[in-house]
Amino acid sequence: MLIEKQKESKFLSSPNKRIMSDYIDLIIDANKKFNLISKSTENNIWDRHIADSAQLLNHLPNGTKTICDVGSGAGFPGVVLKIINMSLSVTIVEPSKKKSEFLKFVSKELDLDLNIVQEKYENIKKGQMPLFNVITARALKPLDKLIHLFFEDLRQGSVCVFPKGENWQNELDLAQNNWLLQYSVETSITNKRSKIFIIKGVKRRNE
Repeated sequence: MLIEKQKESKFLSSPNKRIMSDYIDLIIDANKKFNLISKSTENNIWDRHIADSAQLLNHLPNGTKTICDVGSGAGFPGVVLKIINMSLSVTIVEPSKKKSEFLKFVSKELDLDLNIVQEKYENIKKGQMPLFNVITARALKPLDKLIHLFFEDLRQGSVCVFPKGENWQNELDLAQNNWLLQYSVETSITNKRSKIFIIKGVKRRNE
């Protein structure tokens, strides 16, 4: 599925485009009451948040069925990925009560059947969550800290897909001081200076 920045219709069927529009309306309405997204990005929500999240579909491994989106906030990218591909089983881990309650409301209102967990990922006990095919995290932590957080998941076979901003090279350099990574980097369609990391394996440098 090719995601194109300029024309959202290129990556959404008519029913799914309608659901996505309803999702955007829910975000804008909730944003009047508490901070889900920056007010400055409301008018550019398709490119800044929707297309930026949707492009991750291009980088999921073949056969991906389960995704865990950590620190999802308003639902980026987890809710967007689910709306575009309803066959995905999506779990969202979000520690904020207001944001997790909003995501539960979105899931019910749009009939998305999302699994919402209100907790910090590091506080979830081993065995309480299944092994996911893919873990995503958008604007959560620097790359080094993300790898530390998901180290065991990566060792057990999960693939991590992390969008990163213009400081991506510095983050990569710092991460490689501590980790030996099996990874690839793709250019973001919404900002040519931003990248998407696909991490398939990791070892500690001192192992």
